[in-house]
Amino acid sequence: MKVYLVKRAFFTFRGKKSYELDLAGESCLARMQRRLDARIVDGAPPSGEKLVLYPVFPFLTPEKLAAYLSLHPGSVRFRGGFLERGGSFSEGSDPDRGMYSLEDYPAMRALAFRENALAFAAGGALVEEGAQVDAGVLLGSGCIVRRGAVIRGESVLGQNVTVSGGSLLEDAVVGAGTDVVSSHISASHIGDECTIGPFARLRPGNQIGNRVRIGAFVECKNSAIGDGCKLSHLAYVGDADLGERVNVGCGVVFVNYDGRRKSRTCVGSGAFLGSNCNLVAPVRVGEGCFLAAGTTLTRDLDDGDFCIGRSRETVKPGGAGKYLK
Repeated sequence: MKVYLVKRAFFTFRGKKSYELDLAGESCLARMQRRLDARIVDGAPPSGEKLVLYPVFPFLTPEKLAAYLSLHPGSVRFRGGFLERGGSFSEGSDPDRGMYSLEDYPAMRALAFRENALAFAAGGALVEEGAQVDAGVLLGSGCIVRRGAVIRGESVLGQNVTVSGGSLLEDAVVGAGTDVVSSHISASHIGDECTIGPFARLRPGNQIGNRVRIGAFVECKNSAIGDGCKLSHLAYVGDADLGERVNVGCGVVFVNYDGRRKSRTCVGSGAFLGSNCNLVAPVRVGEGCFLAAGTTLTRDLDDGDFCIGRSRETVKPGGAGKYLK
């Protein structure tokens, strides 16, 4: 029996037709085509004996379909399509639960994520109830995806990765043994045994080495960060190349944009960037340099340089009362 899928929408949501809506990484149409090995037609299907389905049954299996066909030897119409075998049509019930309105959509999404979780469990990865992992994601054995986490697109997680609730990963590659805590990662590559978060933001284009710590409220964009670096909190690293074992202190900002163009900053291995420093690109910091807290750097440093750039304080004894009255 030939099976055809006709692109008929029963409702739209945010401009998308019902069969285009995402169900855990696949549309309703794509799920049905894959499961039933059906042919998609945009218009009238060919004549002759056939089963025509509208894309509303994302969880219809070949087994369910075979059972339905055995119960209907003649032609039958139903809400989600029709079975034509010659002769007059009778009215029949649907072969499976369908998605006919927006009210059906949340339950279908939940079922799709639950189905994905079972498939990941078969491969040795645990996706907790309430987590959302798309069908196209690859999870290594020993992975744990906690309740409330969302992993989308073509993300790949190595063995024993843990992703906590509140995290969002989109097209991210995460190495073995890495922990991601309540963070947002987009189109970035993270090495092994790293710690990301909480509340870190990795925008597209990052290449993160092994054993890197990216802590609370750190944002990285289009940067290469070498093995063993520590960016513990409250920093922005944009358009930068960091060697190995670089320490980025609290409040450090890589000033990569001058209003017209973006420039890169290079920091050599073993450098120490003190708290509240500004690195105004384009600039190069050599290996083993020490940048003292509060410095704004606008010129290159050779290997091993110490740099301090602060304005001296002005102290007026007893002058606070003027401002505190």
